[in-house]
Amino acid sequence: MRKTTATTTTMRTRMRPAASDTLCPKVPGFLASRLAAEGFGSLLRGIDSKQVPYPLLDADPAEPQTCWATFLWVEDRPSNPASAVILSANAMVGQDQLERCEYEQVAEGLWAITLRVPSDWIASYRLSVHRGAGPAPWRATTDRRAIRLAADAGGIDRLNPAVGASMNGVPVSLVYGPAAAVEPRLAAATPVLDRPGPAIGGWGEADTTEAPLPERVDAHEVFDGNCGRMRRLWTYRPPVPARNTPLLVVHDGATWVRFQSIAASLDAAIESGLLPPLHALFVDSTNVSLRSAELPDAQGTTRSLAEQFLPWARELLPVSAAATQTVVTGSSFGGLAALLAVAHHPELVAVALAQSPSLWHTDLSGELASLDPRARVLLQAGRYETGIHRACAQAMDEVAGTQAAPRIGFQPISGGHDWAWWSAQLLPGLARMLNPQE
Repeated sequence: MRKTTATTTTMRTRMRPAASDTLCPKVPGFLASRLAAEGFGSLLRGIDSKQVPYPLLDADPAEPQTCWATFLWVEDRPSNPASAVILSANAMVGQDQLERCEYEQVAEGLWAITLRVPSDWIASYRLSVHRGAGPAPWRATTDRRAIRLAADAGGIDRLNPAVGASMNGVPVSLVYGPAAAVEPRLAAATPVLDRPGPAIGGWGEADTTEAPLPERVDAHEVFDGNCGRMRRLWTYRPPVPARNTPLLVVHDGATWVRFQSIAASLDAAIESGLLPPLHALFVDSTNVSLRSAELPDAQGTTRSLAEQFLPWARELLPVSAAATQTVVTGSSFGGLAALLAVAHHPELVAVALAQSPSLWHTDLSGELASLDPRARVLLQAGRYETGIHRACAQAMDEVAGTQAAPRIGFQPISGGHDWAWWSAQLLPGLARMLNPQE
């Protein structure tokens, strides 16, 4: 086996569709068809010594746009062996999709699963193991959320050295297809390695631990007069002092600052010339319930940003006051909030990088079609977050032919609703929005 290299009159609520039944099909018997049983030990030794890259990615010469991705699990408790193992790759697990996510036992103490995936696939994943008799926890319920939580509760892949972080800092394993564009200036994530799962979505308790901040990142606590509560903000200064710079506004600031190493990534991007010197403002979403209430509402975080946080940041930091030099970004509800800012306050912020914007929740097609002439937008959506991808594609269809259309881009990504590609695509997306001529 080898590896190849809120609210306006035009908004409406939609139901979120289920995940696609055709994504990343399982290929039973793949490992056994490629490697004789006596070669399993040699394969594992190669993985352990880092001589064999893992996960195992095999190109298909007949279909170069796809590859085979093989994941392994090695028994570590022979006195109480596994009876089932499941791969919880982002966007894949569902009540009608369990069999295609479960490993097959290929030898005593060795389990494997192979998926047919896009060559540019980017995903986070965890795996869970069931031991003993009786159904596995993910098969003991029919509730969609309970199934996903049970499948994701286990841990990272011990064979995989690539580890990322979820929204609340839970560690996840990362896989990049051979054609995946991985920004080399992206700094490694810093998850809380001993934090238990599950890692999917924003579920779980909000993180309240404090850790030392990176150099040139300062924490602030202000009273959000619009939302009526205290709010945490962080500011970032570039590695070389600069004035009149662009201002980057980032939603879900705690995740980016604590777990996604955003300061180190921005430093590297600025020092290499990928991005111009810039300052950044990171806005905390606090917890899941407040995030779900305030980010999708134009009268929530977006109003706070326009009326309080932007004026505050522009007074504190030596940044340009031009709307065209103010970029807002976020993912999921944060991506929707980025679009709300540009739609409602183009005189203050005119550039949005919206990752997985929740247009299934709020339809902004009308706002995008009548976008202010100063404004530019890039939508990024994972092909395997079906409802969001479909809503973004529909929005693009509805703005086609309008004067705003040339200033709205859409970039499909081979991934799910996933911090793995949100982080990987952030720097290239920002470079595209800050250097529109390139």
